Amino acid sequence: MKPFINTAVIGNGRMLAALGSQGQLYRLFWPHIDSAQHINNTWPALLSPAFGDKAVRFDVNEGWAHSQEYVSDSNILKTESWAEDKNLHITMLDFVVPDRDILVRYYKMKNTSIYPLPLVFLYFASLYLDESRLYNSNCFDLEHDTLLHYRRDTWFAVAGNLVPTAFQCGCGGEDSLYGNLNGNSIALSPGGRQVWDLGMIEPGQDKIVAIFLAAGRTREQVQENVFYARRHGWDGLLKETTSFWEAYLKKGCLPVEAGRGVEQLFKRSVMVSKLLMNRETGGIIAAPEFDESYSHSGGYAYCWARDGAFIAHAMLKAGYPEYARDFYRWAADHQDPGGGWPQRQYTSGDLAPGWGYQIDETGTVLWGISEYFEATSDSDFVEEIWPAVNKAAEFLMNSLDGNAGLPQLSYDLWEERFGEHAYSSAAVYAGLRGAGRMAGVLGQPELAVKWRETAVGLRKKILEYFWDPGLNMFIRSAWVAVERHEFDNREGVGDRVRKVTGPKGNVSYQVFGDGSPDASLLGLTVPFGVIPPNDIRILGTVRHLVRTLTNPNTGGIKRYNQDCYIGGNPWLVTTLWLGMFEAACGNWNRAAGYLKWALDKRTPLGFLPEQIDRVTGNTAWVVPLAWSHAMYLMLVRMLSEAKKLDKISE
Repeated sequence: MKPFINTAVIGNGRMLAALGSQGQLYRLFWPHIDSAQHINNTWPALLSPAFGDKAVRFDVNEGWAHSQEYVSDSNILKTESWAEDKNLHITMLDFVVPDRDILVRYYKMKNTSIYPLPLVFLYFASLYLDESRLYNSNCFDLEHDTLLHYRRDTWFAVAGNLVPTAFQCGCGGEDSLYGNLNGNSIALSPGGRQVWDLGMIEPGQDKIVAIFLAAGRTREQVQENVFYARRHGWDGLLKETTSFWEAYLKKGCLPVEAGRGVEQLFKRSVMVSKLLMNRETGGIIAAPEFDESYSHSGGYAYCWARDGAFIAHAMLKAGYPEYARDFYRWAADHQDPGGGWPQRQYTSGDLAPGWGYQIDETGTVLWGISEYFEATSDSDFVEEIWPAVNKAAEFLMNSLDGNAGLPQLSYDLWEERFGEHAYSSAAVYAGLRGAGRMAGVLGQPELAVKWRETAVGLRKKILEYFWDPGLNMFIRSAWVAVERHEFDNREGVGDRVRKVTGPKGNVSYQVFGDGSPDASLLGLTVPFGVIPPNDIRILGTVRHLVRTLTNPNTGGIKRYNQDCYIGGNPWLVTTLWLGMFEAACGNWNRAAGYLKWALDKRTPLGFLPEQIDRVTGNTAWVVPLAWSHAMYLMLVRMLSEAKKLDKISE
């Protein structure tokens, strides 16, 4: 079973790979970052008379020690493994070439003993192409010394920088660890292996093998990628990849006053955001997929328009306006005919599996576009996507309930409750306000007035419906759908209830007023600006959130009271969001404290997860989560603009 928690990711915007802490290649997505995952199992091993008849795998824990890091300022993963009883030190580099669908796996084997060591390198690959166990085949191309895996129009090549000594198509399991390869050149099988006889390695000397995993739609395409890899060599590809990431980081607006930890996470955040954007379409996934069977979640390798807008906005603040522009162009190209955006989509724009509409997503996209326009004055781009802006704003206008004046019932930010939500209403308010601002600048005065006035009216309704003077705080939901038993209980104690009959006669049972503490209430102020940060009502609400949602063991805040998803852990998103609120209030020490907390919760390779364990404080779920990295970038920018990054003690 593949792990749920990714240790490392590498990619190029088309190919995306997830690896483990010993350098194991667990997942490889292609031709898009949210396309099919092709790896069943693949690993290197070493044969030597000194080890017995069976090859030794070094990407395992037993008998081997490991260390791992990214090469500085890059998405090049470096893993080192050593075993005293084997007298070997192995250095591995894994990276994806920027403009070619080639994953390079570099291995340097050093003899640390005082005696010569005969060594044979073995590489095994079992590929379930297009995520299927069925109809996989592989063959060995003798002319080009390349093992080819294929299924319909999906081709992968496993090729070395050296000429292999032997090969075998059709193998798997423990048998693959033995060196008696039979030379079978084609097999109806997912598995194949090759060996390279490295000869005698003298004491203190090393030998290098590079494996190129190349992808293509045809045999000719995949062979062309192999030719490219061999022509440039692993060292040329390494230089090409290093230069790409160094140039990419130079574009960013790294705060000059940032300490080392802040700087490192800033760089990792903008690099992972780059990896999680489809370079051909501009769609952004929430995270590399790890729960393909939906065993614990609904999956993560999808584009939520809301998440994408937050990530695009964060990258805009980090100095990458073209990144934001690419996402908003994707949004404009893949809008629903009615003007909104669905719960989630593939990065191709196709509709993804879902379970409920969220109106906040449409509001957030409009808010993000208006923030982009305000920051860049890029009127040409906004004119280009104006039809989408117009349709989205009119969609939001039409979504407002004629009686209550709030947006139609939809699922909340956390995709769990169906109702009228404060956060969703705030997103719609910000979207209409932003659309009105753009309309005014682009010479659409009537639309500007209509959308702005509607936003003003919606703000009044938010204050009317979501401020509870009895609780002395904002509540997260007005009318919300519940199960029949809760409806009966609430009706029995005299609470406001109603039954709503659907178009086919189905009945929705709804109650009014959900006052459960919920971190999404922060959105009333940051970023949507319904309530100013110095308003005593939001200050009291947030203090209540801090008291009730903070984890006393680990710090950080969970999403809401009685959250049970993955046990109800503190989230990086919510905690950094709280830091953004404190920054908006001018509470710089508190804001810096939450940023420092996030720095401390990085994984060993510098990623921000979705959640940390409520007991241990260790990473609990989803690595890396693009939304977590986005909130980090936004909080860093707020502190930097106020010249308060010095408040962070690292």
